[in-house]
Amino acid sequence: MALYWCLDSGATMSPRYDVPKAAPEPLREVQQFINSVDLEHELDWLPEWLEERGLVGELDRARALREALRALVLANNGATIDPPALELVNAAAARLPLQLATDGSLRIGAARDALDGVVAVALGAMLDGSWVRLKACRNCCWSFYDYSPNRSATWCSMQLCGNRTKTRAYRSRRRDSAQASM
Repeated sequence: MALYWCLDSGATMSPRYDVPKAAPEPLREVQQFINSVDLEHELDWLPEWLEERGLVGELDRARALREALRALVLANNGATIDPPALELVNAAAARLPLQLATDGSLRIGAARDALDGVVAVALGAMLDGSWVRLKACRNCCWSFYDYSPNRSATWCSMQLCGNRTKTRAYRSRRRDSAQASM
């Protein structure tokens, strides 16, 4: 996934989510929430995300939830599960009622607000098996959806993060071999 940026009317940078590795709905909502910050450039759109959903006073709760979900999608990409992140998501999940559908399947009940809605979508994806395809890039931590048949994608974009990672490894090998020959 290449990161596409556009200038909005306020002349600030904001992300575009119509990228090749955008998650399918409704999981895309979770992806957009996680990607409401660009860690590499220190840009944060979470206040605007909250304002659009009438949750202006929930910035601390939202930031904690966003980073906990990021930790979980990093775990989907090989990182070790972060116990505090798991606890935080479990606490957020406790706000949602579980219900049995008429077909006997387990469903997530109605969310109280947009943050609960994000958690409900994440839990639903965990139940239906699509959650494991939502990952965070090992290089930049940007969330992407793994469309590969064997679920082996590790970077948001081969052109950006994949290339950067491989270039760093190449330079490190060259440096090591140069030092060994001295």
